[in-house]
Amino acid sequence: MRLTLFINPEHRPGDPLDVRLAEHVEQVTTARAAGYDGVAIGSHLPYGSAAWLPPFQTLTHLAPAAAGMSLSTCVLVLPHHHPLHVAADGAFLDAVSGGRFTLGVAAGWARDEFALLGIDRRERVGRFTESLDLITRLWSQDRVSFHGTYYRVDDGALALRPVQRPRPPIWLGGSAIRSVERAAELADTAIGDTWVASSHLAESVIVDQAQAFRARLGVLGKPQPADFPLLRNIVVAEDRSTAIREAAPYLQASYQVFDQWGLFNDVVGDPTAPNGVDELLAGRVIIGSPENCAEDLVRLARATGFTRLVARVQWMGMQQQVVCRTITLLAHEVLPMVEQELGRQP
Repeated sequence: MRLTLFINPEHRPGDPLDVRLAEHVEQVTTARAAGYDGVAIGSHLPYGSAAWLPPFQTLTHLAPAAAGMSLSTCVLVLPHHHPLHVAADGAFLDAVSGGRFTLGVAAGWARDEFALLGIDRRERVGRFTESLDLITRLWSQDRVSFHGTYYRVDDGALALRPVQRPRPPIWLGGSAIRSVERAAELADTAIGDTWVASSHLAESVIVDQAQAFRARLGVLGKPQPADFPLLRNIVVAEDRSTAIREAAPYLQASYQVFDQWGLFNDVVGDPTAPNGVDELLAGRVIIGSPENCAEDLVRLARATGFTRLVARVQWMGMQQQVVCRTITLLAHEVLPMVEQELGRQP
C-alpha cells in the first residue's frame, strides 16, 4: 500500500503564511524520510473564514522537498479554472516532478464559490466534462480544435507539454453515486485514471461508492485501475483519547466552515454531523492508537480494494508537532500492521 501526504491548504485568516508554508515544507520532508510516495493538495477559494493556499503554486513551492515523490491535486474544483490554464499548469508540474504529476479534479459543490465567480452552479457538470475533455486533448494531441458550450479552441496547440505520455493520469472526485459512475465513464483506467473518494463521507458510503465504481467499470468493459487512492482524515496518537483531545477542536473548526458552505446539507446529506465530536468523527475520521488506525484501514482496504492512502493529517490551526507525529506513526507503525494483516487470509 502506498502513502500520499495530503497537505492541508486551509488556514485561519491572518495566519503568517510564510510560517505555514515553512511548516508544510517540514511536513513533506518528514513524509519523504518516512517513505511516503506522494504529496497531494486540495482547493477552495481563499475567501471568508478560511485562507486556502493556491494548489499549483503551493505544489511548486513544495517540489524541492518532495524530490522523487508524486505531486497531485486532490482535488481541483475544475469549473473554477479555465482549462487552458489548468493544462499549462499541470504540464509544468509534471516537468517539475520528473513526470510524476496527477491531476485530481471534481465538479465542485459550494454555492458561494460559484456565486463569487459569477458561474451558474447548474453548469458545473457541463463545464467539468468539457474542461476535462479539452485538457486531455491539449496534453495528448499536437493540435486541437474544440467547440463546446463553454470553451472553444480553434486549431490550438499547447507548447508546454507534460513529460508523461500520452498524458498525466487523472483522479476523478465525486460525492454521489451518479458522480462516481460518471468517473468510471470518463476515466481511461488503462493509462492510470481512477476515482478518488471524498474524505467528508462516512465509511459505509465510501464502501458503497467503491462498489458502484467497480461495477460501472465492469459494465463498460474497462480494466480496474492499478492505483486506487482513498482520501481519509487520520490522526494517530498513543491512544484514542489523546488523539481526540488533540485533534477534535481543529476538526470542528474546519468542518464548521464546510457546514456554513452547505457541505452537510447539500452534499453529505447528514445535517446533524457537526453537532458534536462523536457525530463528526463517526465513520469519517480514522483516529486513535496505531492499532486502532490499522484496524480501521484493514477493514476499509478489504471492503474497497484501495491501494493508496491519501492521508489528511492536519486541520486549520492544528499544532505542527501533532501533524508530524501522525505522519511518522502512520508510516512506521500503522502501515506495517496493515500490510501484515492484509497479507493474511481475510
